[in-house]
Amino acid sequence: MKTSQSLIRVVAIGFVACVITLSSCKKKKSEDVEPDPDLSTERDISNSDNDQNSLLRDIDKVYDGGASASLREDAFGYATILRKDLDTTIEGITYDKFVKLTYTGNPGDDGQSRSGEVSIFNKGNREAGNFQAHASFSRTKVGGRTVVGTKKITQQASNDATKWQFAIEANGTITTIEGKSITYSSNRTRVRSGINTPDISDDSFTITGSWVGTNGKGESVSAIISTPLQLAYSCNYFREITAGKIDFTNNSKGVTRSVNYGSGGCDGKGTFINSKGKAFEFYFKR
Repeated sequence: MKTSQSLIRVVAIGFVACVITLSSCKKKKSEDVEPDPDLSTERDISNSDNDQNSLLRDIDKVYDGGASASLREDAFGYATILRKDLDTTIEGITYDKFVKLTYTGNPGDDGQSRSGEVSIFNKGNREAGNFQAHASFSRTKVGGRTVVGTKKITQQASNDATKWQFAIEANGTITTIEGKSITYSSNRTRVRSGINTPDISDDSFTITGSWVGTNGKGESVSAIISTPLQLAYSCNYFREITAGKIDFTNNSKGVTRSVNYGSGGCDGKGTFINSKGKAFEFYFKR
């Protein structure tokens, strides 16, 4: 009888241990399986950043000197340019030049189709360090995404003769191909390196700053560039971010997440890092 009771106790202990082990395994398996997050906000914002970078690159080309001064010749007919003297005062600043950039609908050299117009009022010049411009986007589309808004560009002093530095204030809306609207109000600093040669192909850009706005779901979001963003001519003519990190905060949900664009490779992808530090890769190139 004593032996039977001991045997029952041993079996019972073994059964409990087995249940605990199975429960632990089941719990661990459940924790390990994590569904992919909804990365639509990060993807949409990355696309919109790329679109704005490509438009700023076009504005740069309008004012670039040397043999590549004409965007029409350099871009194989994807845009035409109208230049004229025109005194215009906007937000207390009087500009004396006007440029209208009209896209033909053909793809640019970055492979993205463009349509619509960019109107640019400017004064000064970059070589003298006193360039200022006010650009507005009207019915402007890049790769099927619509950009509406303005950019105010003010050149800042640079201690490096091989660099131009600009403060850029921007406001506007970008509508995705799917019809979702992203609003933004941003303040950024954009540094162009390699300007000591007339060839833009050896230049690069560094971007820092922050913005606030709404994502495609209408939620309040904000962002800060925690590691400077990098653009290189070799990566689709400055279109895509090749390095850097942005920390996004969904103010409507009280959650901060990050996107890391890598360390210089032109691969068209970002690494999303959730609030717990788990990483997911996604592609933002269209």
